[in-house]
Amino acid sequence: MIYEDMKDAGKVISAFTVYKFIKLISLPFSSFDAYKYGIIDSKGNFLKKVDTLTKTKEKKSVDAFYRLVINLKKIINKVPDPSLKAQLKTIPTAMILLKDEVEKIGGDGDLVLQEIKNYMYTENNININLTEENK
Repeated sequence: MIYEDMKDAGKVISAFTVYKFIKLISLPFSSFDAYKYGIIDSKGNFLKKVDTLTKTKEKKSVDAFYRLVINLKKIINKVPDPSLKAQLKTIPTAMILLKDEVEKIGGDGDLVLQEIKNYMYTENNININLTEENK
């Protein structure tokens, strides 16, 4: 019984992390706390070295998860085709890419998408439809 509850909690935490990742990837750098604290600029370039930060809130704003998102956004911004770049920044496209990556490592991509969609609808009343155009 406890094991099943922990598995369910793990699914919720995983779905939340994925949702947070997708949401952040679609926001401008100026929306990040790291930008507000002067750690990164509007293009995601680091203005301060992470290991020199002393305040807890600054360290949290550039933890491993946020650095991953910042660096991935910088890579996306290097894509020369403006329409492809815009498409990569949309939530549905990010979800499809994530589904593909989950399936590459043997996971259930459809389950991940469904959990994200359920979470977004339940918590934020956001309904995301993934059409063939996104795929």
